[in-house]
Amino acid sequence: MLWSNTAWFIRGPKGGEAIFGRRKIKEIYLTGSLKDFGLTDIFPLLGQQQKTGVLSLQEDSKIVQILFDKGMIVGTAFPAENEEEPPLAKRLIRGGLLSPEKWKKAYQQHKEELFSIEQALMNNGMVIKEDLVAAMRLMTYEAIYGLFKWKGGTFWFETKKVFYDPELVEPLAPEYLLLDVLRMVDEWPLLAERIPTFEMVLEKVNPLFTLDDLTGTPHEKQRNFQMEILYEMIDGQRTVQQIIDLSFIGEFDTCKNLISLMDIGLIKPLSIAPAEEKGRRIQLSRHLVNFGACLLAGVLALSLFFQLAGTRRMHFPLNAQELKGWLTLQDSVQKLEKIKIGNAREVFFLEENRYPEKPAEMVSKGLIAR
Repeated sequence: MLWSNTAWFIRGPKGGEAIFGRRKIKEIYLTGSLKDFGLTDIFPLLGQQQKTGVLSLQEDSKIVQILFDKGMIVGTAFPAENEEEPPLAKRLIRGGLLSPEKWKKAYQQHKEELFSIEQALMNNGMVIKEDLVAAMRLMTYEAIYGLFKWKGGTFWFETKKVFYDPELVEPLAPEYLLLDVLRMVDEWPLLAERIPTFEMVLEKVNPLFTLDDLTGTPHEKQRNFQMEILYEMIDGQRTVQQIIDLSFIGEFDTCKNLISLMDIGLIKPLSIAPAEEKGRRIQLSRHLVNFGACLLAGVLALSLFFQLAGTRRMHFPLNAQELKGWLTLQDSVQKLEKIKIGNAREVFFLEENRYPEKPAEMVSKGLIAR
């Protein structure tokens, strides 16, 4: 049967092949547009029918694969990513659980000895089992949560055997996972109002205060294990993004707990990250140097134009009045050049934490012309 842009291909009797048009399909095959058949339709269908295989979703160049085993979600894959540095490697490195060098060593062992990369990480003691399980589970949630940000795309499901380590993966019921993710999608706009950028830095209102001090207060029931982890990470230096990466709690739950800590009055925002703030100051200073120079030059040119228009008649070359104006302009240009060099020195100082020893240093950074 055919529904809109969604096609269903059914396996033939007694395990034979079904023929749809000119294509031969060995297994059940489902394909279509995400605009016509959304995730809230696909996930329950695959779960209820206890399908085993790979659900692939694509938007432009992005491809995400969800692995199903007997209707349960058992992992994700990203075929468009670099095989030598997949999302798992990036996530572990960002979270501080693994160095790039150790990942390369484990990956090499995985290729040479033909066992899973997860086993290679654990066999060498690079990552403990509990951390690996948490990271893989979180990646599944974040991958599916990210799909709801897509504006369109296509999908296809192929029944095939999927491989995963049951010691590291806890199968997730798609219906319950979907409910969790939909709750996150629903609540996220409210959280985004409180944390508009992940470059925000947070600090403790009272560094001597601990969550034990909430005992006996109206906020005691809000205390949870995730909040404990996050509160310890807040040091007035880390950004929200760094806290998300290090905590392995997830983007949504991290932000929700940080907002709870703000509402209780234990932490407060410190604007944006110092590095980003400095970068903006440098960029603004560069714009001001160029804008100020152009504005002053424009005013001087306009002034000279009116002066020449009022004093010059049929005389050539310049009369005495025009010559005086020309000399004034030259003097102004020299002053302007000094202002530009002075501003350029200040921008150089912002970037390098020192003043330039010679003009060539400012020329090399594009602050002044040769």
